[in-house]
Amino acid sequence: MFGLFTKGLIASALLLWCCLPRAQAQPVQPDIDAKAWVLYEINSGAVLSSKNPDLALPPASITKLMMNYVLFSRLESGELQSSDMVPISEQAWRAEGSRMFADVNTRIELGHLLKSTIIQSGNDASIALAEFTGGSEFAFAQLMNQEARKLGLDHSNFVNSTGLPDEGHLMSALDIAKLSAAIIKEYPEQYAWYAEKVYTHNDITQYNRNKLLWKDDSVDGLKTGYTEAAGFCLVGSAKRAKQRWIAVVMGAKSQEAREAAVLELLNYGFNYFDATELLNQQGGLTSVKVYGGETDQVLLQASEPANVVVPKGRQAEIVTTLHHSPYFEAPIEVGQPMGLAQLTLDGDTLIEVPLIATSQINAAGWWKRFVDSIKLRAKQFWED
Repeated sequence: MFGLFTKGLIASALLLWCCLPRAQAQPVQPDIDAKAWVLYEINSGAVLSSKNPDLALPPASITKLMMNYVLFSRLESGELQSSDMVPISEQAWRAEGSRMFADVNTRIELGHLLKSTIIQSGNDASIALAEFTGGSEFAFAQLMNQEARKLGLDHSNFVNSTGLPDEGHLMSALDIAKLSAAIIKEYPEQYAWYAEKVYTHNDITQYNRNKLLWKDDSVDGLKTGYTEAAGFCLVGSAKRAKQRWIAVVMGAKSQEAREAAVLELLNYGFNYFDATELLNQQGGLTSVKVYGGETDQVLLQASEPANVVVPKGRQAEIVTTLHHSPYFEAPIEVGQPMGLAQLTLDGDTLIEVPLIATSQINAAGWWKRFVDSIKLRAKQFWED
């Protein structure tokens, strides 16, 4: 009898133990053999893994992302047209490194040259575009620096448009990730060019140097780079379901190593984290009492959606706390700041987003203002 009782206790204990919640295993941080790297979530700007993210290093042909960005902005403004015919100077024709083999003293459509810099990394095309847009390659580099400052790329400086070795020509891994995110979000039509695998000019067919396009269907950009000073560099971006991650590796020891490293970082992001958008309710988040207005309630909403990244499977555990006054007085303007929405996980703040009024509330007539003022004073008296 005692044996049966003991076995029953053990069985019950085992059942209880099996039902206890388990702490999720902590993911092992990637260990990349490179000078610098960053794993970056595009909407939140969260950096989930990094080494020397702000270290300014030679970026090699990843430079062309900044050159591309300047051209994209000029095309969008109408200052340039894809059909513009760009002259190929002797300096462009003599460019070292990767080339599209443009013939000297010819003219080639701007759009065709731009695709060369993206797909095949043509240095001759890059110099020709820089000369056409800026007057000289050095002057164009100053345009690149101006756009870099606007984007907050604080650890980058450009001296040329190609990424060929030049003193003071530097970018950081985090700056490259931010620039890549800007291209993806601001110029989606042009971003599609980074996924094109083949480029042909003068009956010479060349292939996209980003070999991840053949290795992972979710990868759709962006750029490779190599010089002896820079080592092997690669920035890759992938989208799976509704999530997009950007991985940057600088100073790897081989082409294979940079590709393996970027894939490891991207998989780490997708496998262990959830990137999600919250506070995007169209109906607002809460209504608050208004005194002295034509309307007695004001609807509050977040000023913008809150993009956060949390460990996989923990999205439902995010706590949203609204901080605002228990009442407001009219008049109230549309978009007027009214408080703060705070998102936390395990007591740690993930993000804070301003709360704003969704409607205009004008002051009421004198009689309603008078009555509401009495109600408000009475409320304040009892609360004190």
